[in-house]
Amino acid sequence: MSLTIAATKISGIGLATTAVAKQYAHLVREFPDIREVHRWGTLNLQLEYPLRILNPDYTTSEIEWDQGFKERFSLTRIDLEPCTPATSPQPAWIYVAHRSVHRANTLFIELLTATLQVKNGDKFLVHLPSYRYSSCIVL
Repeated sequence: MSLTIAATKISGIGLATTAVAKQYAHLVREFPDIREVHRWGTLNLQLEYPLRILNPDYTTSEIEWDQGFKERFSLTRIDLEPCTPATSPQPAWIYVAHRSVHRANTLFIELLTATLQVKNGDKFLVHLPSYRYSSCIVL
């Protein structure tokens, strides 16, 4: 049994489009589970309920992904289900850049996942596996 939160696709501030491309090799070196994700940005979702991950699956070492700029990243495995006919959940990772302006917003998540054809307003279900119950807070 999983915890499910409804979410809506929204625009971010546009930085992840180039940042993830620069971070990708570093992230995969430390966390190879994400090697099949879209490498040129994140999927931004507005959650129906606030969520705070207390114990992510993985937190990187400090990565210098841009000249003179070091940052840690946390990744938490979820299943993402588009709310469209004939679709099934697919693996995704909540991506938290520790120096991001989004980090404190508990209603916003950035995801690393396979390339999807989506538009603002598309609906999703975010499924957190049952082992996550003790490591997250839904407010």
